[in-house]
Amino acid sequence: MNIFNKIEEIRKQPDHIRLRWAWGLTVVGMFFIIIIWMISFSAQISSLNSEKKPVNNINNGSAMQELSAQKKSIEDATSQLKNVLGNQSQNNDAKNLNNQ
Repeated sequence: MNIFNKIEEIRKQPDHIRLRWAWGLTVVGMFFIIIIWMISFSAQISSLNSEKKPVNNINNGSAMQELSAQKKSIEDATSQLKNVLGNQSQNNDAKNLNNQ
């Protein structure tokens, strides 16, 4: 049976029959949407659980080495930023003195 023929057949039915078809197809569609949502939700929860496991192993040396390297990088960035801002303020002070 062709889908277009079935649609034409349903269109010829009385209103209460067409309403049954509409609600029935809505329920079937929502069933599939809920199933897909539940599968997606369970996959998301399992991925969150797998991400939490490595965080608990922070006692190993590689994590501490990574944190110390990041600390050094942050310290270098802040010192460079202070130098740049210090040079800009000195240049602004010199310009203000020259303009007066």
